Amino acid sequence: MHTVPTYLSNLFATKFRSDIRKDEHLYHDPFNDELIRLQLDTSHVTKTGSALAVNRGLPRFTIKKTGEPIRSRYPKYCVVPSTITNGEIREAAKFRSYKQFPTIVWRHINGAIIAGAGQPEVSWSPRRSKEDENMIQAIINSCNDKVTTNSIESEKNSNRIFIVHAGSDDPAIKNYAKHYRDCDLEFKNLPGINVVSRNGRMLCAINSTKCENWFSKLISTHWLQNLSALIEAACCVVTNIDEDNRSVLVHGSNSEYQTSQIITLAKIMLDPYY
Repeated sequence: MHTVPTYLSNLFATKFRSDIRKDEHLYHDPFNDELIRLQLDTSHVTKTGSALAVNRGLPRFTIKKTGEPIRSRYPKYCVVPSTITNGEIREAAKFRSYKQFPTIVWRHINGAIIAGAGQPEVSWSPRRSKEDENMIQAIINSCNDKVTTNSIESEKNSNRIFIVHAGSDDPAIKNYAKHYRDCDLEFKNLPGINVVSRNGRMLCAINSTKCENWFSKLISTHWLQNLSALIEAACCVVTNIDEDNRSVLVHGSNSEYQTSQIITLAKIMLDPYY
C-alpha cells in the first residue's frame, strides 16, 4: 500500500540525493562517458582552461565551453575541431541562424562524423564568413586521416563533406556552398513547422471523433508524407556516414527543429544498440 510521505525529507529523491553527496567520488561524469561512447575519446579527457581536449593520438577535436558572448541555444559544451579558436567560433556563430555554429554531435566507428548547425544567413548579396568556411574545412581535415574505407570510391568520399539542407531549394544557399571546398549539397524539401503543426492538428481531429473513410482522411492530413520525408532525410545521412564513409553537416530552413529531428533519427539508426 502506498501513502503520501508525511515529510519531504522522507521522499526517495531526497534520501537518494543525500546518499550521492556522501559518495560523490563513486560516480562518473556522464559527459565524459558520453564522449567515450561516441568514440571521441578512447583514452582520457584532460581539462585545459575552459576547454576539454580530446586526446587520441593527435588532438583532432576539442570540447569548447560556449560562453555568454555567443548566446546560442547550444548546451554548455560543444565539440569542434581542435584547430578552431574561440574567436573563430564567435565570428562563425554570427553567420548562422540562431548563432548555431557547426558543432560535432556524432562520430561513427569508421571515423566519419555528423555535425549540426543553423543555416547560413545568406542572401543575394555576396556576404561571406571566412571563419565559417574555415570551420567546415577543419571538420573535413579532422576526419581525413581517421576514416577507414573499404573501396576507392569510399576513400574519395571520405575527403569530402555532404551537406543536408532540410528546407527547399534555395539559390542563395546553393551559391554560397560553392565557397566550401570538398563539399556536396542536397536539399530535402521538408515542410516548415507551421505546416507540420497544422497537419498534426488535422490528425488529432480525425482520431478524436468517429468518422467514415478514416484511411482516406488520414492520407489527406499529409502526416504520413511528413514522416516519410523525415525518415528519408535521416536515411540519407546514415548512408553517407555508414556506407560512403563521408561526414555530414545538417542544417534546417530557419528552424532548428528540422535539424534536431534528422540528426536524432540518424543517430538512432547508426547506434549498434538499436
